[in-house]
Amino acid sequence: MKKVIGYVRVSTEIQVEKDNSVRNQTSSIKKYCESVGYDLVGMFQDEGISGLRNDREGLNKMMSVIKRDNVDMVVVYSLSRLGRKLVDVIGWIDDLEKKNVEFLSIKENFGSSGVVGKLMMNILGSINEFEVGVLSERIRDVKKFKKNKKEVYGGKICFGWKRDNDILIRDEDELKVLDDINDMRVMGWSYIRISKYLNGNGVVSKNGGKWYSSSVRSVYMNGVMELES
Repeated sequence: MKKVIGYVRVSTEIQVEKDNSVRNQTSSIKKYCESVGYDLVGMFQDEGISGLRNDREGLNKMMSVIKRDNVDMVVVYSLSRLGRKLVDVIGWIDDLEKKNVEFLSIKENFGSSGVVGKLMMNILGSINEFEVGVLSERIRDVKKFKKNKKEVYGGKICFGWKRDNDILIRDEDELKVLDDINDMRVMGWSYIRISKYLNGNGVVSKNGGKWYSSSVRSVYMNGVMELES
């Protein structure tokens, strides 16, 4: 029987407080291991930690345990939970392979073993990194506009920003919600499910009202967010 370690990660405070994403990821890993007869010997997690960061306590502890124990495989819910940058994801997986430890992502339904698995991981990792890059570029453009103009037009302000007199500044609470929405989309949640989650947890929309699938989609597609998640 293969000895397996699971790894989960959430990036923002709402998910940490409600433990929703951690619970779902953990449950998925446990169910998978039970279905294929693997022995899940440990779980490691990072809460409120960016997938762009390498200094993750849970991930580093996991790698230390792998060195010490005879672990056969590391399982995650999705590739993005391991990391957001392709070069980092490949680096972690290479480290595992050097220790003769397999890697498996449940959502994408493939692992590090085999040529096809490695190719697909590179492709998905590139897509994840591309999405982060596009959204980060939007953030830089907005910041550049703020720095140069220091003014707010009279029109509607995007979710994630607010007025401070006549200056456009970040709304940190809304940016955290935007990050939550992004992570839930990564996990495959529909816009309707996300709207129900936000409403159920007392998170209000830009106008102070309820969320609807259309408003979640609009906010997600516009995507002005701090993706250091």
